[in-house]
Amino acid sequence: MKEQFIIYFKDMGLHYQAEVKCFTLDGVGIYDVYYSLRPKPVPALRVQLYAGKGNGPVKYWRQRITGPDDELLEPAFVEAMGYAIDQAELSNP
Repeated sequence: MKEQFIIYFKDMGLHYQAEVKCFTLDGVGIYDVYYSLRPKPVPALRVQLYAGKGNGPVKYWRQRITGPDDELLEPAFVEAMGYAIDQAELSNP
């Protein structure tokens, strides 16, 4: 299990911050992301993400639905979070 880390990302002109925790489920890295608008860290919303692969080396970020109350997020928003996670992991391997 990796240490938790903080990411910052932007979507549709809004700035977000998130605390990310990673765990493994059936050999797949699942990211618990608690995100909120910047600079106000509360109330934080939770989403789970994982990286999927398509044809070739491209990584696609997907949302993991864990319950009936989970709201499906826009794919561009999920990709923005995923890109920020990738950048954070590259800078701190």
